[in-house]
Amino acid sequence: MMWWLIAKSIAKTLTLILLTTATIYLVARAFPGDPITVLYGEQPISDEVRKAVESRLGLDKPLYLQILIYWRRVFTGDWGVSTFFAKPVFQVVFQSFINSLKLAVSATVLTTLVCVLLAYLSMAKGFKMLSSVFPTLSSSMPAAVWGVVLMVFAAYLKIPIGFGSMSMPLLTLVVAGTGVFYRILQSLLEKTFSEPFVEMYKAFGMSIEKIFLKALRYAMPVYLTATFYRMGLIIAGAMATEVIFAYPGMGLLLVQAFSSRDYPVLIGWTTIVSVTLSVLNMVSDILHIYMDPRLRGVV
Repeated sequence: MMWWLIAKSIAKTLTLILLTTATIYLVARAFPGDPITVLYGEQPISDEVRKAVESRLGLDKPLYLQILIYWRRVFTGDWGVSTFFAKPVFQVVFQSFINSLKLAVSATVLTTLVCVLLAYLSMAKGFKMLSSVFPTLSSSMPAAVWGVVLMVFAAYLKIPIGFGSMSMPLLTLVVAGTGVFYRILQSLLEKTFSEPFVEMYKAFGMSIEKIFLKALRYAMPVYLTATFYRMGLIIAGAMATEVIFAYPGMGLLLVQAFSSRDYPVLIGWTTIVSVTLSVLNMVSDILHIYMDPRLRGVV
């Protein structure tokens, strides 16, 4: 049953990627102006070059064939040339994607570790007041405001701010995200602690620390679904945070592409974000299936 669910999730993701990229292409075709201007920028080109580009892109073919050709170009990295950076679109977008992926993974891991530690202190050690103050403070301001606050604190303490580096955006996202995700984890753990098997473990004399770890195992599948969703949002563009600290990720790239009307990069950005969100949803589903014993048929 588990492998069937995994295969079903993979097939659903592949179908979603194909539909999404086809939709992006159709939307690009619907933009004002001809497709070559939208896909390759506004630089003037001769009629001969235009016809050659139309032939290479398959724009002189029926629409369904154009979509098939576009799928091939998407999966081979032939996304055109950026009019602002004067580089291949795939190279520009992929570099920003890697930077955002590093930031998203690091922020997700650190936020999860902090949330688990706070939950452990609250539910296993009894430090409920200590573990509630920081999450409440964290959720009191959005990430953009926390970025400004942390920048002011760093300047006041004369700590050098490495604009373009990952340290400050990472700290901002961890501080801003801990409040929400701690409450999610706390709610899941409290629900798990109310299950009959926990009472059975207590009756057997199992320590509260071991019970907490077992409850954490049952809470993690749902918690990870939420964290993967946030990871996708960070990759899609933590724009305010990245712009504040000049971090070269997808958020900053989107702002630059919009301001420079770099259509090829905008389309490439949309494509890679759509594919990434689909893949993250698939990975989240597979992890949920693997980690949840009930979905694997384990009692």
